[in-house]
Amino acid sequence: MSEAVLRVRGLKKYFPIKAGRILKAHQYVYAVDDISFEIKKGEALGLVGESGCGKSTTGMAVLRLIEPTSGEVWFEDKLLNDLDRKSLRILRRRMQIIFQDPYSSLNERMTAEDIIGEPLHLHKLAKGKAKKDRVFQMLETVGLRLEHARRYPHEFSGGQRQRIAIARALIMNPNLVVADEPVSALDVSIQAQVITLLEELQKKFNLTYLFISHDLSVVEYISDRVAVMYLGKIVEIAQKKSLYDSPRHPYTEALLSAVPLPDPNIKKKKVILKGDVPSPIHPPSGCKFHTRCPIGVGDCSAVEPKLKEVAPGHLVSCHRRV
Repeated sequence: MSEAVLRVRGLKKYFPIKAGRILKAHQYVYAVDDISFEIKKGEALGLVGESGCGKSTTGMAVLRLIEPTSGEVWFEDKLLNDLDRKSLRILRRRMQIIFQDPYSSLNERMTAEDIIGEPLHLHKLAKGKAKKDRVFQMLETVGLRLEHARRYPHEFSGGQRQRIAIARALIMNPNLVVADEPVSALDVSIQAQVITLLEELQKKFNLTYLFISHDLSVVEYISDRVAVMYLGKIVEIAQKKSLYDSPRHPYTEALLSAVPLPDPNIKKKKVILKGDVPSPIHPPSGCKFHTRCPIGVGDCSAVEPKLKEVAPGHLVSCHRRV
């Protein structure tokens, strides 16, 4: 048995752009383009990058909420690609997702009790008093009160809604939780509360997280390792301290230079990237980052770099930094 809860190998997701009378695909959006990583039991892997780089698509494809174009996803030594609908449904009890928007992800016609208890009903794991007791227990676990059970989503704040979403994800006692930008829609003060809650729940239930975010300060707080994505590719992956203290990829350096410091008297060098993010429909040849890279050379536009280890556990995809 592998100690990795999740192993992803060569994952690709291309979305066809269809046109013509018979809607034939003539172009593709290369949302996720051949990425590999793994997450160990009890570990939190942060997946960061600019909007549109393929982070959320990766999370959805890992859970097979959308079907990958190719590649392999192993969960607890089971190949998800080979599972039929019934087998996948059973396995989904142990892998859950927290969606980004706490307003659109909750059914406005259901009470908090019904929303949190719905997974138990769908999987026929509990009913009646046993179900109610489990729901009340989860309400208290995520910091809500029992009187909140009969309220509807519009009666809650954004932070409380996200706590309901977290309770719904955890009521199945999952081993893997994909957190898809779970705090990006919340106020900064509420973000801190929800991140602290997620960290406490991870320790309490020994959860494994794939934590997706564009905010490197949030990722630094909760992650053990960090993977940086750019235009469907993972360009750097390392232990948190190694990546934040010694970033090796120019894109990672640029992202970290944009993180504001709490002390205004401390100055740091800004890395300003030229140009815009290329279209994922027509990605650049060679290194996907070469059109904006401040240290790019001739080979960068012709040869695609591979992830290579530059230090123990620190992998970088860059011709100039390996």
